[in-house]
Amino acid sequence: MRKFLYFLPAAVYYALIFYLSQRSYDFKVGVPHFDKGAHFLEFAVLAVLLFFGYFKSSRADLKIKAYLAFITAIILAIADEIHHYFVPGRESDILDVIADGAGIIFGLFLFWYFSRRIKLKAASNKSRRET
Repeated sequence: MRKFLYFLPAAVYYALIFYLSQRSYDFKVGVPHFDKGAHFLEFAVLAVLLFFGYFKSSRADLKIKAYLAFITAIILAIADEIHHYFVPGRESDILDVIADGAGIIFGLFLFWYFSRRIKLKAASNKSRRET
């Protein structure tokens, strides 16, 4: 049960995405492809939260955890676009899924990079204390 709690932030965040996806927004920002940037950032955050869940709940190799987080996030991105199809005023767009995928890869890279830095710093501090 405790392992599932590590996924709670990702679940709550995706519920927020789903809730906001039920609404049609009619505002113009004036920036071309602004919505693609929003998709990128929104799914980068989701990827970090999912990677955290897999990172804390599994003893698998880091690459396996990243793969699982990617697959989970891309499935959720596709589900979000399918959901858009049924919402009046919204439309499904394969370019949104591509932006989501790019954001997912970016989020996974960020999590991997910072977790690796923290791990290396902890190992360095440990070796200093032992000498």
